[in-house]
Amino acid sequence: MDAIRSLFRLASRRSIRCRRDLWLFVARTNVYLVILATVAAVIQSWHTDSETIVVTALGVGAIAGLLTLPILWEFGSMYLDLWKSTQALRDLASKDQQTGLLNNRSFVAAVVERLAAGRHVALLVGDLDRFKTINDHHGHPVGDEVIARVGCTLRDMFDEIAVLGRMGGEEYAVMIECPFLDPEIAHAHASALAEEMRRRIATIVIESDAGSVTPTISIGVAWSRPESTFSELYARADKALYVAKAAGRDRVVGEHEIEVFDAERTLARRQDLFWQPVPPVVATESDDPAVAWA
Repeated sequence: MDAIRSLFRLASRRSIRCRRDLWLFVARTNVYLVILATVAAVIQSWHTDSETIVVTALGVGAIAGLLTLPILWEFGSMYLDLWKSTQALRDLASKDQQTGLLNNRSFVAAVVERLAAGRHVALLVGDLDRFKTINDHHGHPVGDEVIARVGCTLRDMFDEIAVLGRMGGEEYAVMIECPFLDPEIAHAHASALAEEMRRRIATIVIESDAGSVTPTISIGVAWSRPESTFSELYARADKALYVAKAAGRDRVVGEHEIEVFDAERTLARRQDLFWQPVPPVVATESDDPAVAWA
């Protein structure tokens, strides 16, 4: 709703300014034409012999050039203003305003475009852990700040090497083009980036009246195949994500680990690979069953 209201406000201001600029442009153009015609008439009355035709033509041309510069300036200013407004509208339509990442529709379109081109990509789907608890205990403004900080962390980490999107709520998605054809190397490459993404998000600390908030994220990873569609690729990444949730949250699970997933073995292997211990989350009696999969 905020994006829609901003769009209408922008359109309203642009409409008023367009009308004002149009009348100013018409008035100034008419003044310039009158001045130009007057100068030409005066010069013609001064010089009627053939020897001064060249001088007259050069003089009229120079004056006409000087007088048309403001007209060209008006055209340029109006075009630049229109271009800026178009870019602003495009950002409103394609980006999530809270995080600056692509919205769901734009992210899906970007992935579909690369799949159609035959690119080999990895899809990382992450979901913040127990986000409902953050909203309930610290308030929705703190929850909104968590969402924005995670988006900022993703932009800082991936810069322009990946396509970043917010799929909705507390769910994020990252698409990475795999430079490696060997499956094992491709899996290790994407898993290492996902592990770094998990680690960086875990370092976020936000202070609130109810205490410090340190969000964590669970991430599922899937790799494209020659016949992959976005729906099929996303379904596999989403399945890996829910395995990560069931294994204790705050961890990365690739689709190739699902069938033989062993929480303790996978945890030990990731500690050896990345030298970053991932403490298991132990359920307590205070855990809310309603958010067991959050």
